Amino acid sequence: MNIILAGHGKIAHEMKNSIEMIAGQYPNLHSITFEPGNSIDDLKDKYLKIINQSESKQFVIITDIFSGSPYNAAAMLAMQSDSIEVISGLSLPLCLELLNLDFSLINIETVYEQLGEVKLDFIRSFKSLSKSISPEEEL
Repeated sequence: MNIILAGHGKIAHEMKNSIEMIAGQYPNLHSITFEPGNSIDDLKDKYLKIINQSESKQFVIITDIFSGSPYNAAAMLAMQSDSIEVISGLSLPLCLELLNLDFSLINIETVYEQLGEVKLDFIRSFKSLSKSISPEEEL
């Protein structure tokens, strides 16, 4: 299964760099940019270039913002193909969890469900968490 990271500016490229710093190289991990002056069609072309060059024809596209241009372009492709899943909320925890899934045991329809709690629980507040720590547990 292929994973394409996409977002505004160069966030996806930098996310890919961070993933590789932590977890190593993934040959099926790709990233694209959405720069000022690019259009939805430019994004679709970037997605299709990766899709058409890949041996595996199942893709998870992770975008930074729900309903942003990278998401909308990916959603247009997903509407035409059952082998493309689009997930918004690009983050390091989400990507690392996705890369840890055993793709030999799941299919494109169940990827989102397999992400478990990370899809709901990767945003944390120090102040909120620290209120729940008893004085004995403090540093």
